[in-house]
Amino acid sequence: MPGDYGLAKRGLKIAPFKIGPDYIDPSYHKVAAGRPGRNLDVMLMGVEGVKKRFVKYAAGSDVAIIEGVLGLYDSVDGVTETGSTAQVAKILKAPVILVLNGERVNRTLRAVVRGLRAFDPQVDIAGVVLTNVTPRQAEKLVKSIPEEGVEVVGVVPKSKKISEAFSYRHLGLVPVDERLDSSGIVEVLENYVLPHLDLDAVLSIAKRAGEVEADLSDESPKPLGCKIGVIMDRAFTFYYPELLEEAASLGHLIFLDSLRDQEVPPVDVVVVGGGFPEVMAEGLERNRPFRRALLKYIEGGGRLYAECGGLMYMTSSIIIDRSEYEMVGALDAVTVMLERPVGKGYAWGEVVGETPIAPVGARIIGHEFHYSKDNIERPKLAIRLERGVGVGAAGTAWLSGICTPSIYTYTPTHTTS
Repeated sequence: MPGDYGLAKRGLKIAPFKIGPDYIDPSYHKVAAGRPGRNLDVMLMGVEGVKKRFVKYAAGSDVAIIEGVLGLYDSVDGVTETGSTAQVAKILKAPVILVLNGERVNRTLRAVVRGLRAFDPQVDIAGVVLTNVTPRQAEKLVKSIPEEGVEVVGVVPKSKKISEAFSYRHLGLVPVDERLDSSGIVEVLENYVLPHLDLDAVLSIAKRAGEVEADLSDESPKPLGCKIGVIMDRAFTFYYPELLEEAASLGHLIFLDSLRDQEVPPVDVVVVGGGFPEVMAEGLERNRPFRRALLKYIEGGGRLYAECGGLMYMTSSIIIDRSEYEMVGALDAVTVMLERPVGKGYAWGEVVGETPIAPVGARIIGHEFHYSKDNIERPKLAIRLERGVGVGAAGTAWLSGICTPSIYTYTPTHTTS
């Protein structure tokens, strides 16, 4: 069962978090902890927003575990600490456990630990987990690294099983919801990872965390009594849990499956999140009844909001290598999959057209990551980007936010006014 091993097996309630705008890693948190992983992002939430979210979702738990982003000090601009794991660790007064790849190195890792500790003494680096190591390496590293003032709390051996279970696609893991069976992940964790971690030492380090205060005044939206259709299946998995929770507070959620359903039920709006429709392109094309029903809904004035992969699904087709797959056809466009990322990282700009998410003149920030290019004919674009790629270039500007009478769709996978 999800969340029924490791710390959870001891009867502890775990609150998992992930730094940065990430949908995929939190899906693994849910398997491990039995509850959704929550994102902590200084760029999108601000410092106080990070504190509020942490305090809100850590409440009632025995221990909160925060997964970092990139390297400890890697930031948005590469100059300041903004958006880094180190910055969030300081904001939340959280001790840090480094995870270091020990493949083909030994004493150098001691120098790495020393450098990371000295770089910013305000960051409390308390422990190290070594991964991908051989027994001979482990013996040396376990002796030398503690001399740098940190504890080795885990030594995970090199394992083909681990590599296969946590295989990468693009720059991230395969989403859990895309897998037909997540039991293999649990088996690998229990047999190849957990036996090599000192969980007592991890809990001891966790007790070093300081108190975090935040104003949790009720900001709940007023119920509208609306019906919200959310396409959520193996093709479209990128949803923050807060989005679904807030949508549920506004009305009634109806989950739709673009790979199996045959029709669109009576709803006030349809939401299509991001994901990997290119991976499921054959199945999406095969389900012609649902594509036709969704197009009929849109052409009949039904409202639809789509992000990233949802935009791809709204186009007429997706081209992958030399194969082309029919999609919904609500937008006069063709999506072409490329080998390299087209847009990657934070994006921000100004709203310049009428849009349901923010008024004209509003400054917004979001995040994009896509390997696709959309050849869109005469779109009405609502956002002028100062950073980011969005839908593409028009003259000297990079634009995003496609508006039609019924549709609003865009490439950044999250925005905040």
